[in-house]
Amino acid sequence: MKTAIKVLVAIDGSGQSLAAVRYIGGVLNPEKTKIVLFHVDSGIPESFWDLEKSPKFRSKLAPVRAWADQQKKSIDNTMTKAGKILFNSGFPTNAVTVKIQTRKTGITRDILHEAETGEYKMVVVGRTGTSYFKDLILGSVANKLIGKLVSIPLVVVGGKPSPNKFIIAFDGSKGSMRSVSSVAAILNNADSEIMICHVIRSIGIEIMASSEIPFPEFDWTETCVRKIEPAIEEAKRKLVSAGLDPAKISGKILTEKPSRAGGIIAEAKAGGFGTIVVGRRGLSVVEEFFIGRVSRKILHMAKKMAVWVIN
Repeated sequence: MKTAIKVLVAIDGSGQSLAAVRYIGGVLNPEKTKIVLFHVDSGIPESFWDLEKSPKFRSKLAPVRAWADQQKKSIDNTMTKAGKILFNSGFPTNAVTVKIQTRKTGITRDILHEAETGEYKMVVVGRTGTSYFKDLILGSVANKLIGKLVSIPLVVVGGKPSPNKFIIAFDGSKGSMRSVSSVAAILNNADSEIMICHVIRSIGIEIMASSEIPFPEFDWTETCVRKIEPAIEEAKRKLVSAGLDPAKISGKILTEKPSRAGGIIAEAKAGGFGTIVVGRRGLSVVEEFFIGRVSRKILHMAKKMAVWVIN
């Protein structure tokens, strides 16, 4: 497995983390991928066990010990299920590693440290965790990783998305072209269908008609199409040169859309695409330094899809 890529999948014991395992098992080529199933055990603070020294509290610790034992059994069971999912997807036993560690500095920070020191090419996390109400919009760990994992592609998996159809949100920027290059480098499954999708927003008739703003007379949509078409063709060439099937690579330009994020989401739903690939930053580097507005909107709207955030 000289050309294998290494992928970190964060496991928290939730059903969504198992869905993330099932998704990534369907996306990546078992013969070209090594997967590490990683869990950070928050456990019980050591200071809590100091209470055993006090006769007053010693008798009350039994339920806590029972709870801790149950948590350990639960995560062991989840890891076993995750391994079976990958083995059934064709991954050999030597391509899957289970790593469980006691929390050191915090769950998110421990995942970050593992990701940044373990030579990983991708980090995968479930959209929501074990606390449904806390994670109703976007899981706390996933949300923190989006902001802090800036050197490795992050995959946030919601629901049970189809693994073989991808939309790359593309605006012609360096960031979106890097997204294409990352997909080309990571996506080692030739069966995947990929659409490079660009959205042209409507400029607004009321603005064009304003006498206060001297817009020249030109076809806004046609001008934008001519500008983006060469970049889309370049993006296609990158994917083909990486060995992906040219017959399964397409480009699409959506016009007159009120929202770029809304346009991408609607196209993904209509076409049965399970994955949306976004760049961390768009055309405006200063305004979108943290994460692009369009990308963040897509992340919050794609509740039942997988979103790849590429730096």
